[in-house]
Amino acid sequence: MSEASSQNFSESCEHTEEDEKEIPDIVLFTFISILLIIVSYELKKHFKVPVSPILLLIGTLFRVIGGAIAHIDSSVSRIDSLNPELVTLCILPALIFEAAFSSDWYTFKREIWQILPLATTVVILSAVLTAVVVNVFLDYQFLWYDAFLLGVILSATDHVAVVAQLKEMHVDNRFKTLIEGETLLNEATVLVFFNIMLDHALGSTNVAGSIAQFVNLTCTGFVLGISFAIAMGWAIKRMVNDSIQETLLTFAAAYLLFYTSNEINSSGAISVVTLGLYMSAYGKTLISPIAEKSLHNFWNIVGTSVESVVFIIAGMLLGMFFVKESSLELKDVVRMGTLFIFLHLVRGVVLLIHYPVLKFFGYGITIKEVIVMTLSGLKGAIATSLALIVFHEDELDSHFRVVLLFFTIGISGLSIIFDSLAMKFAVKKFGMETLSEVEENMLVGVTTAILQHTAKKVEKMRSDKQFNLVKWDKVMKLAGPKNLLVQIMKNTNVGANILRKHQGDSPEELLSRYTSKFSLSLNALIKETRRRYFTTLKGIYWQEFNSGQCSGYASLILIESCNRALDKEDSKMSDWEHLEKELYNKRLMSIYNYFSGLPLIGKIFKNLLYDIVILTYDAASTFISAHHEAEELMDNMEIDIDEAIFHKVMEEAHDQIELCKEFVRDNITDSYPEVVAEVTSSMACYALLISQRKLINKIFHQGVIKEIEYEHLIDAIDNNMKQLTFQQNPSIPSIKEILKNRFRNATDKDIEQLLPMITEKHYQPGQFLFKEGEPADGAYLIINGRVHELAAWIDQELMIGNIVGVQHLLPIYQVNMSTAKAITMVFAAHIPAAMLNKDIYIEDLYKEASEELISLNAETLGFEGVEEEHLMRMIKSSKIRYFLPGDLIDLRRGGIVLLGSLRRDKPEFSILSPVSKPVEAITSCVLLLFPEFFSESIRESKTMPEAFANYYLRSNAKAQIIRNNDETNNSLEFAASNNLHRVEVQRLLSRRSFKNENED
Repeated sequence: MSEASSQNFSESCEHTEEDEKEIPDIVLFTFISILLIIVSYELKKHFKVPVSPILLLIGTLFRVIGGAIAHIDSSVSRIDSLNPELVTLCILPALIFEAAFSSDWYTFKREIWQILPLATTVVILSAVLTAVVVNVFLDYQFLWYDAFLLGVILSATDHVAVVAQLKEMHVDNRFKTLIEGETLLNEATVLVFFNIMLDHALGSTNVAGSIAQFVNLTCTGFVLGISFAIAMGWAIKRMVNDSIQETLLTFAAAYLLFYTSNEINSSGAISVVTLGLYMSAYGKTLISPIAEKSLHNFWNIVGTSVESVVFIIAGMLLGMFFVKESSLELKDVVRMGTLFIFLHLVRGVVLLIHYPVLKFFGYGITIKEVIVMTLSGLKGAIATSLALIVFHEDELDSHFRVVLLFFTIGISGLSIIFDSLAMKFAVKKFGMETLSEVEENMLVGVTTAILQHTAKKVEKMRSDKQFNLVKWDKVMKLAGPKNLLVQIMKNTNVGANILRKHQGDSPEELLSRYTSKFSLSLNALIKETRRRYFTTLKGIYWQEFNSGQCSGYASLILIESCNRALDKEDSKMSDWEHLEKELYNKRLMSIYNYFSGLPLIGKIFKNLLYDIVILTYDAASTFISAHHEAEELMDNMEIDIDEAIFHKVMEEAHDQIELCKEFVRDNITDSYPEVVAEVTSSMACYALLISQRKLINKIFHQGVIKEIEYEHLIDAIDNNMKQLTFQQNPSIPSIKEILKNRFRNATDKDIEQLLPMITEKHYQPGQFLFKEGEPADGAYLIINGRVHELAAWIDQELMIGNIVGVQHLLPIYQVNMSTAKAITMVFAAHIPAAMLNKDIYIEDLYKEASEELISLNAETLGFEGVEEEHLMRMIKSSKIRYFLPGDLIDLRRGGIVLLGSLRRDKPEFSILSPVSKPVEAITSCVLLLFPEFFSESIRESKTMPEAFANYYLRSNAKAQIIRNNDETNNSLEFAASNNLHRVEVQRLLSRRSFKNENED
């Protein structure tokens, strides 16, 4: 072996031995760091201080003490020579992706023209002024490239620290997103400028090269980020209900993207920001609903952990200065403190220079917010990571590197401690987290409901023998209504003032005084009601997506419509008017329609046409159902909103719903009935599969099935869900399919026997299907088109899938009870009454005809004056049951006789009062069984309209008296409404409980 080869072999062996020794040191350091993180968060709970300075302090002590402890001394000392590129690769992708992924995309997009200057020109100008301060005022005389490099590093803001601070302060979401957006793009742009300035400082590029490098870093980084985002979106969409795969894919994509970008001399930071923002904007709907929460939790843990490790490393490097000789002097410590103060002056001046731009774009900004933003430039993990890179660049001046690292770590620690406190003080001083008067008033309404519910709960517990030995004085002191009310009032302006003067008052007296203090304008109440309505609506849209009742893209469009509406709270609702323009371009549709009939390319345009129609119908149907649900939820909310104001806002919502229904009727149901069938079928599939999955999870966790059985069942569900993702073009369901859906007790053979008796008929617009008073010969199943059914007792439009004149299938009606006329071209299937004479059809037939039967016999039942909407809700919530002679009937809820008679005094169309014992059927009969608690509402009300109103409408006890300063009257009103409100709260809680049971 040659001497050169021998030397190379020797060096290789030494390197291998060094690597083998380094790996255990890194592993040991990692797990010690995790323990230190846990200790730091525990100390945070006890001392109520930010965790970052605790980590810095612990890291410093660990470096000083750990070097003297056997077995860990090598791990500690190895930090001094830690590879900065390894730190950067491990730390930055997690911090940047987590920050971008968790951002509010709509608000970020709206504020982008504010965020861009904050993340670019503010950074550059701040870096330049910081370099001037360092070289001129602090008299360091560094090279200007070096000084500017230090300025860039100290212009980096720590996203995780800033977000954590904002969460504790509860500032306005728009201002919060502005600061978060600045810190997010700040991280990316600082890394770009850092790479350019570091190359300058090392002498490896010139000005022209820097410009080219900047363009290459940003443009290539953006393109690469978009490419990875699209590829990851394509892959993650195919991973149905697999939280492990979906989470690991995002994790791998973020780190591989960062690594790939750096390898091709692009900006890894900009690439990962692009990926994260794509996931925030569109990717979140690609993630399976069951994986979403765990994925966000995973990234939150990863982001918090890696940032904590950086602070521990920073503290250990700070400790290095205490155990090793360095070129630092006492004056450097003083200069560091001076520079910390100057940095705030620099940031404040730069923000004021940008104030005209920041005020003009986005949501605007105030001087108070500029002051808070001056204090929000917290330093942390990014700055420390960049300082580590510079510290290990041997080509740079050693004193500069030591000063840079010391300044960065020291200023980061001071920033986390003092800027956090200063931000809190400024926000509180400027009243930026205080509830508005109308919000505080609504909080009073919620508190009222909670206190009344608590009082009822205490009364119930006191009557329970299990609680005979309870010290109720202690319970009421610690968990009673007054304690809760006092704690809430302490944190509000009006409440705190009342509490100082009347602390000895009872909860009822305090609440009465509290309510009487509000003097609210009509516009303020309407605006706040709209805001809460659209906030509720946003949550429903997202829930509709999670439950499979709306596609991901449609849900994003609908949620964005709510965000636009929230930006215009002062304006009347117009969300559907904007959605219609966004979803359905009639000129484009006509072009697609024309080209879809051409050979070769026609199929492509037909698919494009169907995509638009399916998306539009999906969004429109979700819009209608979500608005109805939002109204009901607002109805049930325990908040004080004046009844007239509530109904004014709801009228605006109803106008939008009617516009949406009219659009669907005119543009989709008549022209594309196959789309209606396809979308509703998909919704039903998703609802059923999600319900099955929930049930399987429930019985598995209860121990009913084994793990292997659980896995087989879940795999079956997920395979079915995958099939739903890739479907062919929609088609109109056959008559056989529609009849099978309508009459579920019938077998395929029974339906086959019916088909020869059914005749298909076509009607021109204006042509009558049947007329009132003529002999009844059956009903009509609509296959396409719209029909108007009219009589003194009914006025409705019916479309595809509806049966017109369904009541004429019943033997009790020998003549037509209404008139039906075609509105558009109608294709219908005539169903003769004689064909449905088997018992298997009776229950489904009466279920189909129940609305018409009850409307037709409303006078007999005593339902005159009941609003049609309330009547239909009651019928939909009820159950139709068919009983044979001798069957035992559970009548605990009461009901209505639709066919036959239960007793001699209860003939057809009579109301059955609730009875506790089962009743035996004497003859064959069909009953409508009331929904839970409806009978109670009938019993407690004087009239039927009042019974329906009390069951479905808001309680009068919840109506707010806007202006009433008479304390005596308020006390009397509180006492009078207390019992009413308690009944209302209990009823609502019971209804919610019943609803949850049904969902389960």
